[in-house]
Amino acid sequence: MKQACLAVLMLWSTAAAAEVPTLCADAPNQIEGTLCAKRKLDDAEVGLAKVQDALQAKLDPNGRRNLDLAQKAWRRFRDLECQLETGYDAEHPDRNGSIMPMLIGECETAMTERRTHDLTDQLACPGGDMSCER
Repeated sequence: MKQACLAVLMLWSTAAAAEVPTLCADAPNQIEGTLCAKRKLDDAEVGLAKVQDALQAKLDPNGRRNLDLAQKAWRRFRDLECQLETGYDAEHPDRNGSIMPMLIGECETAMTERRTHDLTDQLACPGGDMSCER
């Protein structure tokens, strides 16, 4: 089991950018489904980083510090929330099954896309601007 997980992780980390199906569950096999989820999450992370960088540029030092702290807390929340939503067993990871990385990846992608949307809203209405409606 450990070797299979390591093989999937190695494939995951070296996956070439390829066309990503809309639903990773539609992939022809579980490895492709997991790789699909990884590519989608990577794309979502790139989008989040761009918006975060743009927002950082608009904020004062206090705002940048707050954004950094909020992002660290949000990432921890995202990871735990996706474990909750997928039924991930942290105490017995060998019981999670081969589909778990894909399920976690899909959940993290959806949450990352929502966070990107939230930060995009803050670009138009940065923290501290009380005249701005969200």
